[in-house]
Amino acid sequence: MKEEAEFYFSKLKSRIDGLQRKYANNIIKVSLRLSWWLCREFFRALFYSCFYSIFKRLPRHNGDELKIAIVVSGGIGDILTYGTAIKELSKRINHCHSIDLYTNEKGRKIILDFVFHKARFISNLVETNFWNILKKHEYDVIMRIDRCTNILYYNSECIEKKSKWLGNFCKNSKIFITKYYKFFEYTPHYHTLIAQWAILNNKTRIQKSDQCGLLGIDNSTHLFLDLAPENIKILKSFGLEEIQYITVQRGISAYEKSSESTRMWPIRHHEKFIELFHRAYPDIKVVQLGYSNKLCKSMDGVDINLVGKTSLGELAVLLKHSLFHLDGEGGVVHMKRFLNGRSIAIFGPTSEKVFGYPENINLRGNGCSSWCEWVSDDWDSKCLRGFEEAPCMASVSPEMAMEAADKLLRDRKNFSYSVERNSIGEDKIADHIVDKNADKRIKIVDVFNKNGTSLAKTLRKNFDDITVFDLNFEFDSFAKAEKDGLTLEYGCLYNISMSDNSSDVVIWQNGDAAVTQIMYIMKELFRILKPRGMLIVSGVSFQEEDLSPFGILPEQCSPSKGVTFFSKTLAE
Repeated sequence: MKEEAEFYFSKLKSRIDGLQRKYANNIIKVSLRLSWWLCREFFRALFYSCFYSIFKRLPRHNGDELKIAIVVSGGIGDILTYGTAIKELSKRINHCHSIDLYTNEKGRKIILDFVFHKARFISNLVETNFWNILKKHEYDVIMRIDRCTNILYYNSECIEKKSKWLGNFCKNSKIFITKYYKFFEYTPHYHTLIAQWAILNNKTRIQKSDQCGLLGIDNSTHLFLDLAPENIKILKSFGLEEIQYITVQRGISAYEKSSESTRMWPIRHHEKFIELFHRAYPDIKVVQLGYSNKLCKSMDGVDINLVGKTSLGELAVLLKHSLFHLDGEGGVVHMKRFLNGRSIAIFGPTSEKVFGYPENINLRGNGCSSWCEWVSDDWDSKCLRGFEEAPCMASVSPEMAMEAADKLLRDRKNFSYSVERNSIGEDKIADHIVDKNADKRIKIVDVFNKNGTSLAKTLRKNFDDITVFDLNFEFDSFAKAEKDGLTLEYGCLYNISMSDNSSDVVIWQNGDAAVTQIMYIMKELFRILKPRGMLIVSGVSFQEEDLSPFGILPEQCSPSKGVTFFSKTLAE
């Protein structure tokens, strides 16, 4: 109580000082403004007091399960980054719990369904008015994520008994909210302050929701975005299965009201870049993506225009398999990163220090000395300096983007693949890995093993760094894995959250007879494998699969009950 009184007193003093500076010669105006502010603060405090009073009188559920409601809003980039925070939150609670995800923005459930359709850490997705949360459910924690995480309510007594970690998370978040109350009371108008805070504290966009650092989110955190195999057919539909292509887009969001934004690169720059790119790389196609023809103007020179022709799931597949993506900073650039790919991201009104990914090439011109996100309400539609065309974006030349494209394509390496062995039984896999690898520090990745973590536990006796992407999770799975010295992660066979060429040994023991699009699974397994690494696959019948992209014949591989050892080497 003492701390709250001190907080409100300092808030009052700060307000009086500010008004006295602003209206130094007008005591009447200071008095009127202060009276209005005090009334507003009184009714706000009364509102929240009533809210908590009503909520505390609601009957609590009697079960052992912790019930959590999380409210989110925003576009695809926002939801993806919030999803990372929610995933890491769920992993650390270490008590049976459920998480219901709400959005109060009309039409956003389409994005939630796309991002979380196979997310085991989400129980329900609901599009509703916020107040319906009180009518329909009883929760131990209600929070809202809008850049930072805002704890709206938590039952501290109940939570402390069940999950000390969650209690500590809520308590520390409330301390942060008290200190930086403007971040939460005036959103989104104070997003510029949040960005400045992030820069001062060396935090990126993906780390803002982890403002207290308890979720452990950094640039090495495994990202989550599931790809549905049925959407892969889009590649064949447009003849993109066997060719190389890049993707470009000029659009910010499906919910924008205008086809122009200060975050968009001038269309003439896009078209000049496409001309330069075709001249340098005539065999690589340029594919234009976009939400709709109304919001995304068609560009001259593209080889395939798919604006308005794809679902979110199909767009994700197209992005996944493009060599790189070119765009202004926005949701599709975020999506490409969550698909473990790279972009050329062009920055203007937003900060590359906050919104940029180190894996991307983030371009900023010299047309303006500063970013201006949310300095005014219309920052996204009008240049705040009065220019017809935002000079921050226009000053990034097509030649700068072309230089970045050259670098990305030079960084790519060509590999050859081969079958090393195909006559060993599954019970000998661990022994074979030990025999072939003397260094206990090698990186081993076990993806969706039909036997869970059993093989990984056996290998842990000889190796230190083992990451397991599992299919089956309980509330305490992550704590148990940590105790066993393993890193456990959510994931998807078609989009494994690992960097290119990062793993010494990759193991896939398939137990799903219905698995499809095996060639694309193999492409992903080979992607994360280091040159001269070892890929081990069992439980897969390759006899009817087309492995020609890897230069491998199906008859070289073991039958479905056997084990095949593949290798990857740099091509001459």
